Amino acid sequence: MSDITIHIDETLDSPTILALQNDLTQLDGIKSVESKENRPHLMVITYDSKLTSSEDILLNFTSQGLHAELIGF
Repeated sequence: MSDITIHIDETLDSPTILALQNDLTQLDGIKSVESKENRPHLMVITYDSKLTSSEDILLNFTSQGLHAELIGF
């Protein structure tokens, strides 16, 4: 398993963040998606690197019109 942190540039409300998390957990290889209420612009995603990649996960954000980037790499 691998972890990545995604920084989302937009300010999203709680229902939108929850919907995004739910969408991500439906993708192959995603084990968990977490964000803290006091830091909603950050998401930590645990995934199986044999089934998906950090680039594919990031593409899920950008394909929805969000501006996001991987951080900590």
